[in-house]
Parts: sequence; structure tokens; C-alpha cells
Amino acid sequence: MSHLLIDLNDVTIRPFRPEDAADQYGIVSHPSVAVLLQQVPSMELAETEQWAEKEQSGRHRLAADWNGRVIGAINISQYMRPRLMHGGRLGMMVHPDAWGQGVGSRLMEAALNIADNWLNLSRVELEVYTHNESAIHLYEKFGFEREGMRRKVIFGNGRFLDDYVMARLHGRFPGPDQPAPAPKPPPLADFSPEEVIIRPMRHADTEDMYELFQHPLVARTTLQLPSQEINATKKRVEAQIKGGHRLVAEVKGKVVGNISMFQSDNPRSQHKAAMGMMVHPAYWGKGIGSQLMAAIIDLADNWLNVQRLELEVNVDNPAAVRLYHKFGFEIEGTKRWHAFGDGRLADSHFMARIR
Repeated sequence: MSHLLIDLNDVTIRPFRPEDAADQYGIVSHPSVAVLLQQVPSMELAETEQWAEKEQSGRHRLAADWNGRVIGAINISQYMRPRLMHGGRLGMMVHPDAWGQGVGSRLMEAALNIADNWLNLSRVELEVYTHNESAIHLYEKFGFEREGMRRKVIFGNGRFLDDYVMARLHGRFPGPDQPAPAPKPPPLADFSPEEVIIRPMRHADTEDMYELFQHPLVARTTLQLPSQEINATKKRVEAQIKGGHRLVAEVKGKVVGNISMFQSDNPRSQHKAAMGMMVHPAYWGKGIGSQLMAAIIDLADNWLNVQRLELEVNVDNPAAVRLYHKFGFEIEGTKRWHAFGDGRLADSHFMARIR
């Protein structure tokens, strides 16, 4: 039963302001809302105040103002990676006192107006816990469809929770009518498995990593760009990322593959990590991917106690899908119109290995 009687004529949807932080905190910290988000109930007001003051490229925040009080908020964040900029991610919350009175619908209408008519987004995605039936119903009302279910994605209220990945596609298919064929791989290198060394990344690996990143076939099967410059690679190699673990495959003194894993720093999802890998096409099909996978899984299982290891892979990369299946990953769903590159718009499976 709602504690407020909301007349939607008194509700204004407007851009978020820093002075809305106290009302926002009242929503986020409410026990009925906290279990539906990724925050911890012990979150302090100062954290919300810092979030309210912080601007973020590509993020658009709106508030539902009811007679001077913020009773709901929504944000839509356009992805800034060049190959994902046709898409964005949506997140929303409404104070429980105003549930069931149309505030969520007003917020959704305003956010999707920005997505469709101002940002020209072809894909808007969101995640929602599987037990949040009222939110799922609202999203379906606005054209969102379930693309899959992520298992054991977060811990909250004393148990592990699953969520649905949902997406709404807008407009005509934004890719070419005839996808570009994949380039032919180069001749395979001659080496033996005993010559492969799996080790942590070093600053001295910059040149080899640059060659790896800019290869068109590597870019096609990842989110890289073949136009990446050497200084950008240098910054990436030398960066120290909290929760990041990076290994390389070295053959005869040359780095020919890389695998990275990033463990979540959210207290409710520290059991989870995301990974990505790449191997130079001249070394494909020779077991290097399996060696890198075995090393990162040993690190995840036996040193970091990771219980959910997740990744995304283009649907048109069957060799990688087979490799991940070999190591216990399962397809949980498929993101449509996910990543543009090499003249085609690729769908991507999201996969996970649960321990």
C-alpha cells in the first residue's frame, strides 16, 4: 500500500541536480529499494552526495520531482567506446511510497525520448533481478525483451541473486545489409607447446601488445580498433587497475596472446569477475588459448575464490565459443545489435562459468 497519493500532474521530470542528493539517498537507502539495486544498505549519505556532484561523459540523469521532492530517478548512459556508441544502459529507481502510481512510466517515457530522439540509440539495455516482477512488467511494457539470465550475479539479503539482461532495439537495423566477410588469417607460426611461456604482463610488452591490438582479426573478435596508436597501448599496458589481473603468452621472446580478468570491487559482487582474451592470428589453433584459459582459471579458483567468471563473445566467433565451452562456460543469453566493427554489426553471447 502506497503511503503517498500521487497526482501525476504534479510530477515534473527534469534533469538531476546536486541538491537532490538527500532525496536520492532516501530512495537508495530504503530497505525495499536496496535489495533491488547493487548498493549496500550501510551506504552513507556522503557517497550519494559525491555521486550527485560527479559528471560522467555520456550519462543523462533525470529526476521525478513531486512538489519539490524527488520521488524517483532514472539515468541512461550512452556507451563511449566507439564500437558500442549506438547503445546505452538504463537504470531506474522509485521511492516505495510512490510505487504503482505511474511514476516509473513517466521516467521511462522521458529517458527513452532522450535515447530515441536525441542520442539516436539503436540499443538500450538494462539488468533486473529475476524476482522483481513489477519492474520486469514495466520494462516489457516499453518494449524491452529478455535476452538471457545471468546466474549468481550478486549477493544480497542473505542469498545469491540471478538477473535478466533485457534490451530494447529501436529503428532499422543499424548495420550493413551484407556483413563483411572476415579477412583471411596469416600463415601459422612454427613453434612447439613447450616454447609457450605464460607470465604476468610487463611494461616492456608494449610493442608486442600494440601489434596484437591493431591486427584487424583481433579487433574484429574483440572491442579493439585497428587504428589504436602506440601511446594508447603504452598507457594501457602501464596502467595499474584495481582488481585487474593480466597474463600474456610469450613464444620465442615475443608476446602473442593476452588474457585479462577484472574482479568486481562492489562488496556484493566480489565473488564475480569478468575476463577477455586475444591471440595473434598467426598463433591460432595451436593451443595458446587453452594455456591462457587454464592459467586464468587457476588464478580465479585457487587464489581469488571467484565463483562467477563471465565474458562476452561475438556469435560469429565459433572457435572462441568452443574454447569457452571446453572450460565450463555456458551461454546465458545473446545481446542483439551489440558491437559494430569490421563492416558488420555483431550479436554477442554472454557466457559464464559458475563454481
